[in-house]
Amino acid sequence: MPFLSLIGCKILEDEITHVLSRYSEDTRIILIDDRESMDLARKLRSQDTPFSLAPIDRIRDFIPSEDSGSVKKKFMSLLGKKYENEMIVVIKIMPLGLHVDSNELRNVVAGQIRLMSEFSDGVLLFYGLCGNALKDIENSEDISAPLYVLKDENGEHVDDCISIALGGNRRYEEELNRYNDTATLYFTPLWASSWKDAEEIPVNPTKRSEYRYSFRIGRVARLDTGLEFEKDFDSRIKELARKFNAEVVELKGNTDIVENYYLEVREDLTEKTENTE
Repeated sequence: MPFLSLIGCKILEDEITHVLSRYSEDTRIILIDDRESMDLARKLRSQDTPFSLAPIDRIRDFIPSEDSGSVKKKFMSLLGKKYENEMIVVIKIMPLGLHVDSNELRNVVAGQIRLMSEFSDGVLLFYGLCGNALKDIENSEDISAPLYVLKDENGEHVDDCISIALGGNRRYEEELNRYNDTATLYFTPLWASSWKDAEEIPVNPTKRSEYRYSFRIGRVARLDTGLEFEKDFDSRIKELARKFNAEVVELKGNTDIVENYYLEVREDLTEKTENTE
């Protein structure tokens, strides 16, 4: 029974909902029971996708420090034998505010990877490079399970959530060059709905923040990923356009990267666990 941990950025919550709901057969979904999981739980319920809640981020409080195999066996015993033939997927949604400080983002995400790798066959990171804050994080030596990062069709670690929604770094670069006459903000549905929350995140004045702009925004790009979990996308785009007195352009996105890589990781872990049993 493969055990996959998925650590995801709040902005990729819709994409996570999509892959979990679409590929839920023979899968036991467990959300880490905390504040960040509430919206994901609501969206999974809207798709009639079953899941459980568990305080997995506190696993060290009740499991003695042992080798990773023993930890996994103890944890699996809590779930029960009826899940022996299913893939277990545990999801941790990370706070949006981590993006304010690239060093904090890397340190907190790395800590979560270390924690969840103790009881996993593999860890899938639903993050881009995020301004290179997570560059080469898959090469960390203190992770006790394989770490998978989202890559595009060219094998490149995707830049950020916009690159993921556009289908890869090359397409992202093309759009940036296409609209290089003025500053452009790109919005996926969840990014648009989270903008107010992002603006209210306290910012250290000594740090560079992607949420504060000293230049004029001339264009707002509405990036349609085909996901409709956020019902106020159009109204939020109009509101943002008024806020910046900017024109709106429409871009077509997709979920190819998250779907293809999620399935690839599942297949890889299933094959590895079958070979070791």
